Amino acid sequence: MPLKEKLQAVKTQMAQLPAEVLHTLSTSLQKLVDSHLSSKALKANDKAPMAILKDGDGQDVDLSHFLDKGPLVLVFYRGLWCPFCNQALSAYQQMVSDLAASGATLVAVSAQTPEYSHKTGATLGIDYQLLSDVDNHLARQYGIVFKLEDELDEVYRALGADLKSFNGNDSLTLPLASAFVIGQDAVIREAFINVDYSQRVEPEELIAAVGRV
Repeated sequence: MPLKEKLQAVKTQMAQLPAEVLHTLSTSLQKLVDSHLSSKALKANDKAPMAILKDGDGQDVDLSHFLDKGPLVLVFYRGLWCPFCNQALSAYQQMVSDLAASGATLVAVSAQTPEYSHKTGATLGIDYQLLSDVDNHLARQYGIVFKLEDELDEVYRALGADLKSFNGNDSLTLPLASAFVIGQDAVIREAFINVDYSQRVEPEELIAAVGRV
């Protein structure tokens, strides 16, 4: 089943939430769309920021080292609490071998603590790198970070997503659902940015993008 259909199934399930919750989610998303944040994000031909991030065991991982062997597919996701992210991360697991055949490495990054990054991998059966970008420091450099309104934070907490707990700080910021294909010269070759968190780039599109690097 294509990732798009899996995401639509989640969206259909969420339609059963209380009307006031759906209204808050919809209103918040529209504000984000109106902010035109995606237009400020890094794009193809921009230099790709690199960083040293923590893996699920709390060990340092230097993103730039992945470029020594080939392109890097860098995915930004929201967290284990996000069902759309979980569908995307699981779908991307299926393309790891295809990327490896091209010498590319897949890495997914969130603002979650290393503990929750580890839990995400264990829960979803992910064997590619899931790294922690504390306070969205790297995501900010890519221009894809936004702050949650208090009303949305209340809704998320009511749904079991306490971001302060998952992310280990009080900033209440999240990255847009994004993926960047980065060449060995640390230049972004293609950028896939979705303001709507219910939409993600298909695995086949990422494989094709790596093939064009």
